[in-house]
Amino acid sequence: MDQTVNTIPDQNLSIRQLLDRHSRGLPLGASQNQGEYFDTEIPRFDDLVDMMEHKKRLVQEHKDLTKQIENEQKAQKEKAIATAVANEIAKTKSIKTDES
Repeated sequence: MDQTVNTIPDQNLSIRQLLDRHSRGLPLGASQNQGEYFDTEIPRFDDLVDMMEHKKRLVQEHKDLTKQIENEQKAQKEKAIATAVANEIAKTKSIKTDES
């Protein structure tokens, strides 16, 4: 626990001032924490078997996604290599036509 005191003398508002600021949308002088909401549903399990099956599905999804990412990275590398080779071929052809 932090033992520092953050109070400042004479830093208080009446109920009327609080309501007035709130109704006008003005800050109240206190920190406001905003919640974070995600679109992922958090499963609740009544049975340990269901929980283990869900874990197995998640592990399998992770493996599948990892494999998909690796395949896409390989495809990008092969495409980059093919583009580089095509550029080199084009350069050598243009050099040969310039020399002729």
